Amino acid sequence: MKIKEDNQTIHALAYFNLLKTGSWLEERIKKALRPFGLTHAQLNALYILFENDPKPVSASQLKEKILVNNPDVTRLLDRLVNKGYVHRETCSENRRKIDVSLTESGRLLFIEAHQSAREAVGNFFEKQITEDEARELRRIMHKLRE
Repeated sequence: MKIKEDNQTIHALAYFNLLKTGSWLEERIKKALRPFGLTHAQLNALYILFENDPKPVSASQLKEKILVNNPDVTRLLDRLVNKGYVHRETCSENRRKIDVSLTESGRLLFIEAHQSAREAVGNFFEKQITEDEARELRRIMHKLRE
């Protein structure tokens, strides 16, 4: 039985399609990161640090910028420090601030893992939708979160 696409159900269909697409993307990224021993949240943190490299990022800035839901940034950073991918130190100008930066091995790992994640989703956006469609999708996603 096919659901009729009327005004009431089209919103529900869009919602479920969005969830299904998000789950599909997340699963593929998770599988691509497994060989690197990284979670999606860790890759996201490395991305933020990579964007700002070589300047350090404060732990509070990292928490504001991270995309994944409510991660425990302290524990996430502990794991990355223990793996040797991130360096964490007290800011010399403000003793209450913790500065976080990539190590050389973290920088190299990020480049490899990021490429693997992009390939795992088939460079999803570049191959599947046009630039105009990407702009429209971004606009709609922003609108949903407002």
